[in-house]
Amino acid sequence: MLDRGVAAVARWGARARDARLLHPRGVAFDGTFVVTPQSTCGVALLDEPGRYRAVVRLSKATSTPSGWPDVLGLAWRVVDAGGPGAPLDVALSSSGSTVLARHLLRPARDFAATTYTSLLPYRVGGGNRYIAAFPEEPRSGIAADTTSLAAAVAARPFLLSVMVAGLTGPWRPVATLRLEQPSDEDPRFNVVANALVDFAPAGWLNRLRGPVYRGSQIGSDGTGEQLG
Repeated sequence: MLDRGVAAVARWGARARDARLLHPRGVAFDGTFVVTPQSTCGVALLDEPGRYRAVVRLSKATSTPSGWPDVLGLAWRVVDAGGPGAPLDVALSSSGSTVLARHLLRPARDFAATTYTSLLPYRVGGGNRYIAAFPEEPRSGIAADTTSLAAAVAARPFLLSVMVAGLTGPWRPVATLRLEQPSDEDPRFNVVANALVDFAPAGWLNRLRGPVYRGSQIGSDGTGEQLG
């Protein structure tokens, strides 16, 4: 019942906006996800060196006017993360990095000068972990403006360190995410459907993301077709 109600609200909101309910405006980029293990996580993807094709999307949560602060989104798909035809989607939002702030949304003005976290836990290997991405060279220059975003990243590839941490523990690096040229793809990310057995959202709040995705995507499509 709760799942159906959440999906209906998301569907209505997306139809009202004639766009995705959450993070409707963004730009997708071709990228690479490079794993350089420094410790064991209990996940095959993160425990063995590897280089994977990725599609990455930078977005604004509410489409505030150009240059205004907004909650910024960073989502990526590791293509074939679990083998051919088994992608992994991860979606993060601008937040803080401290023990408390990693669980709180924080509006930002610049994509390259903020921290991104999952806010909610993932099951990583045998335990719950939080996911984060830190710009490797924090700098201004990728303003929260979707009209100039593609040119800003194309002029200088954007590198982020992907890290994991427990509820209160320190962040540990597990991979590097590199954004390159604008992509011809603009995928519908779904962290619930596109997860791995040993790398997936955890907890009941995360389970509500599935109905939100379905409702938002059906509503924005306008045809009633469920999009992946």
